[in-house]
Amino acid sequence: MDRDLTNEEKLLVEREFEARQAVAIRRRSFAHSVFIVGTVAGVGYAALLEFRVGTVASPILGILWLVCILIYVGLRVFPRSLAEDMDPRWHLNPWRSALQNLSEGRTQVEAIALLAGPPLARMLFSFLYFGLK
Repeated sequence: MDRDLTNEEKLLVEREFEARQAVAIRRRSFAHSVFIVGTVAGVGYAALLEFRVGTVASPILGILWLVCILIYVGLRVFPRSLAEDMDPRWHLNPWRSALQNLSEGRTQVEAIALLAGPPLARMLFSFLYFGLK
């Protein structure tokens, strides 16, 4: 029984594919924006801490950096169910599901840069601060 798709069904499949592609493009764009905001906030936080500039912006930038990390990994660092919460494997590696989520339109290089950039920047700013002192 060989059945071909009708023109309406073909059109419906094409529209669904185009809609999924549009959603993927918007998701990638949003993830890239979150990456840029998070990186700037994290590096700004590191600079303010290391150059000992006491402002209200320091904790705000630090919190913004952490929020951007959570948004970037899709809030997958929290257990989604009681069964997952009781599973000791989840507590040994809570980032596993978050790393699996990164393959959905995000890059692991951006995630590593977002997570490790501010501490590395803080070390660099520390060397600069003591070099200038």
